[in-house]
Amino acid sequence: MEGVIAANRYIQSPRMTRLLLVLPVGGRPGAVPYARLDDDAHVLEHGEAQLALLPRAAQLIGLWPAEQLTLLGLQLPAMPAARLQAALAGALEDRLLADLASQHLAAGPREPDGSLRWAACCARAPLAQSLQRLHDAGLAAPRVVPEPALLQPGWACLQRLDESRVRLLWRDAAGEAGWLHLDESDRPDAGPSMPAGLLVEPGLEAVAARWFGAEAQLETCTRAQWLQRAASSAWDLRQFELAPRAAAQRLWASLREQAATPAWRRVGWLAGALIALQLLGLNLHALQLRGEQAALQRQLRSVVAQAIPGAPAVLDPGLQMRRALDQARRRVGAPTSDGIEALMGQAASVLDGARPLALDFAGGRLELRLPAGQASAAARRCIVQDLPCSVHGNTLQLQPSA
Repeated sequence: MEGVIAANRYIQSPRMTRLLLVLPVGGRPGAVPYARLDDDAHVLEHGEAQLALLPRAAQLIGLWPAEQLTLLGLQLPAMPAARLQAALAGALEDRLLADLASQHLAAGPREPDGSLRWAACCARAPLAQSLQRLHDAGLAAPRVVPEPALLQPGWACLQRLDESRVRLLWRDAAGEAGWLHLDESDRPDAGPSMPAGLLVEPGLEAVAARWFGAEAQLETCTRAQWLQRAASSAWDLRQFELAPRAAAQRLWASLREQAATPAWRRVGWLAGALIALQLLGLNLHALQLRGEQAALQRQLRSVVAQAIPGAPAVLDPGLQMRRALDQARRRVGAPTSDGIEALMGQAASVLDGARPLALDFAGGRLELRLPAGQASAAARRCIVQDLPCSVHGNTLQLQPSA
């Protein structure tokens, strides 16, 4: 590759830059090829780096290697997205050698009329594992482009693998893709006989001319330019069960992962213990208040029993005491608590100067018909003074205090 990023180089990228990289496959990944583009899709830098040392960018686009997938042509009419996965499985099941349950299918870009002409198929587990490695490194690739899709149908690409081996990647006229790994001294016994165009990595022009002849249409393409093509591709493998989760789901999953770490588990246990102690303290305080309330009730019953000799039992101290006082007042001709005098005193405290238009006293209730708007104002003052009253239109009804 063109270069290796240094470990101490950490780049704070512009806001709209894009990072394109070849996703790691298989065991513990080493350095992965990458290219960082500016707002105008120009290459700012490129090379190879460990996932943790990749430069920052506003958007990350992954490239899934051609060796890991199959690009297939098909004909599907326009249909709703909810039926697409089942339609792909039905159209491609007979053409796949592997078990369909272990494969990930993705539809290619839709045609202007909504129909589909291409689809991609790859093993689901390796792609999911690669995306998880990105996640573990603090990265996220919301879009993954299949590498053969970087070629137009009928074109091929010749790239170097190591000092002696090269890779030939092609798409036929129908759009289906294939690849070969060869020594430079070999001649491909399969693949395109004469592609419409051939992208060649610098230094392999002689190999391309030997394989396809001097009349082959060659176009130089560096590894950075190859990755750059993914930025304009409309393909995306992240469909169906591998589709990016919504932001809220990602946040919830992140919180769950954080909560599973030993440090956060200790924090959770401590928070739980503090909440339990708080609840225990509240229950003890409530128990203490209930005890004080019961003691006051017993004291009140004792006082009422002493004040009303001969009372068989004290069930409602307040009511029984008020009735006893009213009986004593009647015997001496004094106003009772439910008499008109007491209710008129309450009315005077809430009318605030309003003059009643009519007055009616019956059954221990006093009804006052007031001018428009005065009854509601008087009722509000009753609430402030904790007096029992009700309003019916312009009529204020007062009752004896309990």
